[in-house]
Amino acid sequence: MKFFQLIPSGTNINFIGKFKLFMILSTAANILVISGIVTKGFNYGIDFTGGTAFQVRFTEARTAEQVRDTLTSMGDTDASVVALGTTNTEYMITSRTDKSEQESLHKRFVDKIGPDNIHVQQVDIVGPKVGKELRTSALLSLIYSVLLIMVYIWFRFDAQFAPGATVAMIHDIILSAGFYLLTGKEFTITSIAALLTIAGYSVNDTIVIYDRVRELLKAGGDNFPLSQIINKAINQTLSRTMLTSFITLLSIVPLAFFCKGEIQSFAIAMILGIFIGSYSTVYIAAPFTILASKYVGKGSKKGRVVTA
Repeated sequence: MKFFQLIPSGTNINFIGKFKLFMILSTAANILVISGIVTKGFNYGIDFTGGTAFQVRFTEARTAEQVRDTLTSMGDTDASVVALGTTNTEYMITSRTDKSEQESLHKRFVDKIGPDNIHVQQVDIVGPKVGKELRTSALLSLIYSVLLIMVYIWFRFDAQFAPGATVAMIHDIILSAGFYLLTGKEFTITSIAALLTIAGYSVNDTIVIYDRVRELLKAGGDNFPLSQIINKAINQTLSRTMLTSFITLLSIVPLAFFCKGEIQSFAIAMILGIFIGSYSTVYIAAPFTILASKYVGKGSKKGRVVTA
């Protein structure tokens, strides 16, 4: 097992001693993302705005530019065209058409190309009302997830651990959402799945450290400052964190390079989320746990022994 011990067992990096600088940077980054969401907003996909998405296969190869030019000539200048595969014969076309045009858009496109030159494989139509309902449901799913995870940590560990994990999780969701804001990638149901997955990954990493803190406290660590115990726990689990992140990246990076459309966006968001989640465990969750210990438990100098 020592072969997988990337970090020497005696390592004692002072992570906690540098947390103020990183908390300031994180706070500034979160404020910028939130401001961007409020002022600019996401590039919502048809899942949330309503529109038409249809997959087509041409009998002869065409470039994405040619397909987009055809849509532009039909009056749809904002349509998204994504190639499927490498043959340049299959495309996914997404358009935020008006409700009155949704049902006829793919038919008009077929008429424009010629029925003998194209085959429509799939058509999805989302009305504006349904899109609004989905957007509300997606937001509620994020809120409920944060609350339920907070309650779990509260009962599983201790009240002083819940605030740090919750703040770190919200931090990760906001910064990961910033990827969609900065790149202009479509924000869809798949994006919500990415954010929820990132939140779960972040909490998993945080719980590993919390569990180590609990073991140290049981072993007599409650005679030392909680900050020292948490710093020791971070160092002891650092090798595990790096290995887990590396293995997870091995399965996601290929998706970011070889896939297109929503799957590619999902993969890139996950890659960023892995780094953000690992960072927030050390510089967001841990410091907030120390701050919470001043008001919950036995005080700022001694950690509270936690039972399973």
